[in-house]
Amino acid sequence: MIVELLIGAGLVTLGVVATRAARRRGRDAAEPGDGGRRPEAGPAPARGAEPRPSGPRGLRVDDVLLYANDELWLAGEIHLDEEGFALSLFRTPGSPRFGWVVQLDPEAREVALLEPTAEVPGGAVPTELPIGGIRLSLRRRGHAGVRTAGEHLPQTTERARYAVLGGPGGRTLVVIDFEGGERLALAGERIGRELLDLLPGGEAR
Repeated sequence: MIVELLIGAGLVTLGVVATRAARRRGRDAAEPGDGGRRPEAGPAPARGAEPRPSGPRGLRVDDVLLYANDELWLAGEIHLDEEGFALSLFRTPGSPRFGWVVQLDPEAREVALLEPTAEVPGGAVPTELPIGGIRLSLRRRGHAGVRTAGEHLPQTTERARYAVLGGPGGRTLVVIDFEGGERLALAGERIGRELLDLLPGGEAR
């Protein structure tokens, strides 16, 4: 009887050790800098779906961009997908000059630092439009699906029409019309990625 009890206790002990080891391996698999927590599992990508473009290392929610004397915290993202990358708009609360950072291409070689503007008239966005005394011309437009992440974002819907206009000196206008929702019109300047320093903070998605 005593032998059977000892054998049973030994099996229980081995089970506890195995369980703790499995949990330890799970913690070790978490990304560096996440405080030892395992990253939340996201939905499995659809078969044949392309991975989401994330730029040169990727602009992600919770990153910080340094530009001149400004620190731009990417608190929330509105991502537009039109059978592939269309635009990513990042909200930057707390910045005195730029409320938004817009990623204009899949590799984030070019971004725009923008602020809301009320100079865009209602209705369809024309192919040419004066903003801040500078005439901007249509670069591209489309109809995309909308995904969001993070915080400090305006109300969005599942789909939106967008237009990107540009002009001299890198002047840029981005207009997003959310279907059944509000319009988001942003104006500012386009800059090269080399002018920004990236402090990684966001997790890969």
